[in-house]
Amino acid sequence: MAEKTPLRPVDSYTAQEVMEIAQRAEWRRGEGFIVPPASVPLYVEALKTLARERARG
Repeated sequence: MAEKTPLRPVDSYTAQEVMEIAQRAEWRRGEGFIVPPASVPLYVEALKTLARERARG
């Protein structure tokens, strides 16, 4: 069994890390990754927006 990553504050994630999470969510959409499959598009868009904002800042 894979080890879970320790919890981190949301503010500690870099723009690249947030974008990678969004990409994994899209890739694993049908598996219920993080959120129910029907919520994946909204979740992914929110993550991508957050990543863009952090990259600018």
